[in-house]
Amino acid sequence: MEIGNWRATKELNESFADIERLGLERNALELEAFGFTVIENAISPDTVEALRQGIFDALQQRTGRRPDPDTGETHPELNMAHYLLFRGEAFEHAVLNERPLALITYLLGRSCLLSSMTSHVKGPGKRPLALHSDNGNGIPSPFPAFAQVANCNYVLSDYTRESGAFAVVPGSHRLCRHPVGPEVRLGGEDGNPDAIPVEVPAGSAIVFHGNTWHGSYPRLTPGLRVNLAVYFCRRYLATQERFGSAVAAEDQIARLGPRFARLMGSELTYGWGEEGPDMTRMGYEASRSQHG
Repeated sequence: MEIGNWRATKELNESFADIERLGLERNALELEAFGFTVIENAISPDTVEALRQGIFDALQQRTGRRPDPDTGETHPELNMAHYLLFRGEAFEHAVLNERPLALITYLLGRSCLLSSMTSHVKGPGKRPLALHSDNGNGIPSPFPAFAQVANCNYVLSDYTRESGAFAVVPGSHRLCRHPVGPEVRLGGEDGNPDAIPVEVPAGSAIVFHGNTWHGSYPRLTPGLRVNLAVYFCRRYLATQERFGSAVAAEDQIARLGPRFARLMGSELTYGWGEEGPDMTRMGYEASRSQHG
């Protein structure tokens, strides 16, 4: 079927055209059916290494220890590095990477925002990350069926169950609620029996719907499991990290163009001060608003 310039689905027409052009039709179908999909070879080995080193720099600054990727003993269990957008061009590329961003746009619309950029670095340990949805920022159950948030999880070390792989409950996005009670447990005899490991090589990207239940298995082998979670939200939600007001973001907007500016919140209309709202940007004529 040829997608037309249909007025009733104006933005979706453009989004799906991008999906067709990039050969992502199967990925879009998997998102609809199962709530997650994998793009293999989403980033190059050089980009994987650049992201890893930037994340290790951030963790060293925060903890005073350089992560040891061979043993992982410097950072056992789960460690987080935050606010990574301003740590080099590899992180900018991770945000604007065409194939994952096309799927994020399909889920959240072209007006979506970058909410945060975080790494979860996992050394050897026994504690899994419990199953949860990414609607944890105050969104109560029941959720709407459409995504309000979505995530692109870049795999920066090979994922196997023993090495601490990403875990997901396929189809859980359709339940439209948070997991409760024993549903949050991962691994062991009393773990959620529907959870599966996503075992994929470094360089892959796991894109998933914000309703989807996910977590991660403990790392049972030496070394570090490293990811980069690029988290997006619809424009009416508060972002986890502040980007648009940062001086570094202003420089990036000038270099990277209008789509990056929009992800930074350049088109947000709320948050005015004494000057009041800009009615033109809000889509209203000032004269009309003055008359109710």
